[in-house]
Amino acid sequence: MKTTLFATSALLLGLAAVPVQAQTSAARMLQYSEANKLPTYPLYISDQKTTHLVFPFPITYVDLGSSGLIAAKATGAENIVRVKAASAGFPESNMTVLTSDGKLYSFVVNYQHDPKVLSLDLGAAGSASSAQGEAILSNSPIPQGNLDAYSRQALAAGGTSASESANQLSVRAGNVGYKQETLFFPLHVANKSNVTYDVDFVKFYIQDKQVAKRTAEQALEITPIYVFNGGLKKIDAKGQLEQVYIFKKFTIPEQKQLIIEVYEKGGGRNVKLKLTNADLLKARTFK
Repeated sequence: MKTTLFATSALLLGLAAVPVQAQTSAARMLQYSEANKLPTYPLYISDQKTTHLVFPFPITYVDLGSSGLIAAKATGAENIVRVKAASAGFPESNMTVLTSDGKLYSFVVNYQHDPKVLSLDLGAAGSASSAQGEAILSNSPIPQGNLDAYSRQALAAGGTSASESANQLSVRAGNVGYKQETLFFPLHVANKSNVTYDVDFVKFYIQDKQVAKRTAEQALEITPIYVFNGGLKKIDAKGQLEQVYIFKKFTIPEQKQLIIEVYEKGGGRNVKLKLTNADLLKARTFK
């Protein structure tokens, strides 16, 4: 009888312990889950305004939770996503972004007619290979922030590759700069007249040094990957403009030359500069 009572008591104690053990395991699993849960960012977007998300690394994958969201990589940038609502008042949804460093970003997205935040820097909270908030250009190995820094160096370095003046407008090309397979052409434009000068466009092209009179002139236009101070188009009377035109590395054949032309909008004060391959080969390197 004592043996039976002891066995029964042990069985009851064992059964009583099962829920406690199960609860302990569940608690441990819950703690494990919380510790490894990725952060979720709240995001408010509108159908009237575009929100830009800047990531510290190039974007490799974007998933949208519903058709109420519209998202795409910004043109020319590998690390910026622009997001907008397809229509007003869409139900709460989510968005997931994966970057080239393997990090996953999760967003809970809601509609807001007038979002207070239109640009969000996801690299600001932690370390990253590129500076916070800067674009990684798809056609350049150098981040935009560094392009700006090197451009300032190029403008401050001085020197002259070529210069020309006409109609009280002076244009000077400073010494060419070089960094990571990239060429920097600093351009200094001075308006010495009392009339405002509006820049229409600046054109770079390669052509033969000498062209026969009866031969059609062959010119190869080259397009910059980035222009520092590119948004500046107006030169006040007695004012100046400084820009840097940045290109992927190139050289000029022996019998050809690089032409830089500055055109006035709605006017005729156009100026042309000529550079040779020797000017490119003397390019200064940036630290």
